[in-house]
Amino acid sequence: MRANEALSVAERKYRQIFEEAIVGIFQSTPDGKLLNVNPAMARMFGYKSPGQMMASVADIGTQLYVDPTRRDEFKRLLQERDVVQHFDCQTYRRDGKKIWISVNARVVRVDGAAVRYDGTFEDINERKLLEVQLGEAEQKYRSIVDNAIFGVFQSSPEGRYITVNPAMAQMLGYESPEDLMTGVADISQQLYVDPHRRDELQVLMEKEGLVQHFEFRAYRKNGSKMWLSASIRAIRRDGVIAYYEGINEDITEYKLMEDQLRQAQKMEAVGRLAGGVAHDFNNALAVITGYSDLLQLHLSPSDPLRQHAVEVGKAGRRASALTRQLLGFSRKQVINPVILDLNSATAEMEQMLRRLIGEDIQVIFKRGPNLGRVKLDPGQVEQILMNLAVNARDAMPTGGELWLETANVELNEAFAQQNLYVTPGSYVMLSVTDTGCGIDEKTQHHIFEPFFTTKEPGKGTGLGLSTVYGIVKQNGGNLHVYSEVGKGATFTIYFPLVQESSEASPMVQRESSSLTGSENILLVEDEDALRKLARTCLEDAGYKVIEATGAAEARKIAVKNPVKIDLLVTDVVMPGGSGPELASLLKHLNPELKVLFMSGYTGDLLAQHGVLNPGTLLLEKPFTIDTLMSSVREALGIPQKNKAAGAS
Repeated sequence: MRANEALSVAERKYRQIFEEAIVGIFQSTPDGKLLNVNPAMARMFGYKSPGQMMASVADIGTQLYVDPTRRDEFKRLLQERDVVQHFDCQTYRRDGKKIWISVNARVVRVDGAAVRYDGTFEDINERKLLEVQLGEAEQKYRSIVDNAIFGVFQSSPEGRYITVNPAMAQMLGYESPEDLMTGVADISQQLYVDPHRRDELQVLMEKEGLVQHFEFRAYRKNGSKMWLSASIRAIRRDGVIAYYEGINEDITEYKLMEDQLRQAQKMEAVGRLAGGVAHDFNNALAVITGYSDLLQLHLSPSDPLRQHAVEVGKAGRRASALTRQLLGFSRKQVINPVILDLNSATAEMEQMLRRLIGEDIQVIFKRGPNLGRVKLDPGQVEQILMNLAVNARDAMPTGGELWLETANVELNEAFAQQNLYVTPGSYVMLSVTDTGCGIDEKTQHHIFEPFFTTKEPGKGTGLGLSTVYGIVKQNGGNLHVYSEVGKGATFTIYFPLVQESSEASPMVQRESSSLTGSENILLVEDEDALRKLARTCLEDAGYKVIEATGAAEARKIAVKNPVKIDLLVTDVVMPGGSGPELASLLKHLNPELKVLFMSGYTGDLLAQHGVLNPGTLLLEKPFTIDTLMSSVREALGIPQKNKAAGAS
């Protein structure tokens, strides 16, 4: 009796478990007929009761499984193992909706023959949907990473890549992510040009955990250098950095443009300084050379002091030449551009260049056919070629070759994006190449700065290349240098192509005449020493001079002075009013008044005052007695014969 009671208790206990279980429990025949199911199983498949489900489902394999092949696989596994765990498959509910379930089952055998399957069904639909969503998210993330235009990576603190995307590999010149990860075993030594930069990065990562826009120079696979900007965060486990993850952006072009902009700003600032210094020098040099000329006129050739005056004049003129070079660098000198053919211009200088650089250097010209025209001052073309040729000669002390080449070129958008201030379009190229010692990368950043030179003291002024730079920029051109140590240097200049035809620029011959005169001259100059010098020179030549220290004083003199003034000689920029304003007022009082402007200021400022307009006479400071007198006679309309070309 007690055994029966115990059996009854056990049966009730297991029945209660069967009935109240939250997972579906079933028994079925091997051919798929349900023998028993619990309420949870019925609810899972949308039936009201276990009885309803067993009456409705005659064959599990054909009625429940969405994919019958999964039922076949399930049966095969059971036959092989007798037990199957966590077998996932999709099944149909009563309403036709598909759900994911996980099946656990075992085979019940009698005398070795399978008579029944016992098992459980667990609803894993939510888990499967989450897995699908996670899979889709991972696929989306992988697509973003694989197709990103930035380099995406994970790396170990020790310096090995864990993962990289295709853009990262391509950026660094590797064929694939795998090629990069196997090719770079030590990021610090193989990627960073300066390994200390990665040390600095790791210090920041340890301290901050996140670093943005960390810039460093990196090696590509072929050994060339590039700039990268990295934004990285540290992933920690138990407080220790496990790995880094982040992105790398190629900023090589940006750094190039940044460097070009910085260089341009520096050169512009130095140019403004040079222009201002040149103006002050011009006034002082005009006094020095002027009084030197006066002394020479009043001292006999046998007087020993005369030679001293000659040497003072020579020194003044040398200083004046340096001033002109400063103005050339600062793009401020007064120029007279004409339409010309660079092939013809270089041909005219060919013999002179050969004599200039010596017989041990072979000069080779390669002139492009049908060369376009450019607008330049012919004298500036000579300055460019002379300075570049001398620079090349000094780079080839034991001889070599000097190549001069011209050609028509088109600069496209890609070139313009890599070179600041370049406008795409048609240009005429002039390049000068030597086979000399070359220029290292550090020096290339300074070669166009005035007074910068690598030559020995006394061997160069440091103004040659800066003058070339200034001339090119003043004429809307672009200048580039390419050089490697031991492999020579190439200076390439691009001048904008113009459509106008070439202009002839013959020397105008005038009849000879004395430089003396007797006209009345109003001399207006705020620099006392220069005004006194000019007055002395003019009075020595017979002119009657009335002087004024500025525009206001000159206006009073013109109104009150009963003597008719024949010529106004005035500075352009003065306190109290400009020379052009004064000239306009006085010409209103005397329409026959002639005007000669003087200035040591630079071309752009003079252009603002209108004194560079055609028909306006300008005497540039510093001037000699000869140029002063010649300019006065020209302003008065008295013809004279020009001195030999090139005289100053």
